Amino acid sequence: MSNETLLNVENLGVRFAVKRGSSWGNKSYLHAVDDISFDIKRGETLAIVGESGSGKTTAALAVARLVNAWKGKVDLAGTDFLSLDDEALRLARAQVQFIFQDPYSSLNPRLRAEQIVREPLDSLGTMSDADKKQTVDRLFAEVGLRPEQQRLFPHQFSGGQRQRIGIARALATQPDLIICDEPVSAL
Repeated sequence: MSNETLLNVENLGVRFAVKRGSSWGNKSYLHAVDDISFDIKRGETLAIVGESGSGKTTAALAVARLVNAWKGKVDLAGTDFLSLDDEALRLARAQVQFIFQDPYSSLNPRLRAEQIVREPLDSLGTMSDADKKQTVDRLFAEVGLRPEQQRLFPHQFSGGQRQRIGIARALATQPDLIICDEPVSAL
């Protein structure tokens, strides 16, 4: 195992504005994550454990830039991930993928399974269509789905099969970091 630090999170904080009675005065905030810090070395696994509602998912979403952090630092392989904008963030997302807890709400119901798994590859724009097809075929086999299931829509799958689609989608770009939010709860 390498000693190289892949992810360094320092004093990460996430807060959400809370609407209070009047529109005058100071804003109130709900502090969902307050000063969390950790390191993950390349090849390591880290589990964040806590009570329901303690901010585990919110912290993970903030690391992946799926919710905004209001303070802190997220360094991914030497890149200040929180400071990336538009195009740089789009390209960096190939390094970080997320497996969501809820396979029912995390898959686009209008896309076929093949399109869902292929979507991260399309956003990179670095592979030929033939290579994308070969990658999708391989990923379907690796997660235990049949090739003919690629043409189906999410509602045609069981919860466990939907989660397998989400796992295949997360693996598509061969990311450096995969963030899992209870990935086997639906299997």
